[in-house]
Amino acid sequence: MVPLFVVGCDRSGTTLLTSLIESGLGLAAPLETHFIPYFARTLFLWGNLKRPQARERLLMAILAFMEMLVARTYPGKGPEVVHPVTLLAVREEARTLAAGAEGFGGLIRGLFARYATLRGQRGWVDNSSFYESLSLELWQRHLPDLKVIHIVRDGRDVALSWLNAWWGPATLGEAAWLWSRHVRDKRAWGAIHPEAYLEIRYETLLTQPEETLKTITTFLGWPFEPGRTIDLSASPAARVLSTGGTHDLLSGPVRAENREKWRRAMTPEDQRFFEFVAGETLKSSGYPSEQQAFGLGESLRLWFRLLFSLLRRFVTPIYYAKKAKTWLPLVLKLVGPAGMERVVRRVCGPGR
Repeated sequence: MVPLFVVGCDRSGTTLLTSLIESGLGLAAPLETHFIPYFARTLFLWGNLKRPQARERLLMAILAFMEMLVARTYPGKGPEVVHPVTLLAVREEARTLAAGAEGFGGLIRGLFARYATLRGQRGWVDNSSFYESLSLELWQRHLPDLKVIHIVRDGRDVALSWLNAWWGPATLGEAAWLWSRHVRDKRAWGAIHPEAYLEIRYETLLTQPEETLKTITTFLGWPFEPGRTIDLSASPAARVLSTGGTHDLLSGPVRAENREKWRRAMTPEDQRFFEFVAGETLKSSGYPSEQQAFGLGESLRLWFRLLFSLLRRFVTPIYYAKKAKTWLPLVLKLVGPAGMERVVRRVCGPGR
């Protein structure tokens, strides 16, 4: 099974595209896992992964991390609903998976492959979207044969959606800066690894979903089945996510009109500010802009607004909450196997 990852800035359509791939191409897509980059940075904590005991302790920590992630991300949905559509569904086979894996990459492959088998699918795809842009080299180091599909959405629509989310950036300036950084970082990796990189525009996905699937099958080297019914409800994860308000697009057919909301909802001043911060990325992505030069006075004013936005992020709790995920592997290592259960119960609550 070729490791396949859908990446992009938050609110760019990664979940929609992943659900489309699951329902249209028959690949298992668990809910976002997030563990790969965080544990990839801290593998030294777990000792020699050639030893089964070290791999088992690492895998137990990964599952504990995921259980806490799921509980905090989907608080309105019980574990009996969410766990079956996450990698936690293979928890009972963790010891067997750890014994048969080779290193961290082997654990990743084993977890996803077993989940795909449980779902009766021929392969798997992971939705990897993060608040901060993370280097794809963290994935490639352990999965050298991976393939990446990068979805890009008009950054102004991303910002409008992201700012309305409780876990999103605090200001338009931060959203514009983060969106541009996400897009540029992924493209830089793709330029080095063109055979493993495919870029898809969100707006193309909305208007041409079948053509998008055809492009993906060509990228994967698979034959395309024309006329295949696109039914997002065929994705188990999409059925779980479609209630709750953040992924309403998954509750029905793909909606071609869900684009260019910024023309109606963003003030002219905010449009200019976004172009000041991320205009080059908008232009390179083929999105329309005013194409008017910024005068010295306007540039200084917008520059100070951006500076204030980026400084303000350091006084928002969500920024540090996101950063806390980086330290979780260390915490789980320090508390040891006996303490992991207590940590999980404390985070997830008594109803886990």
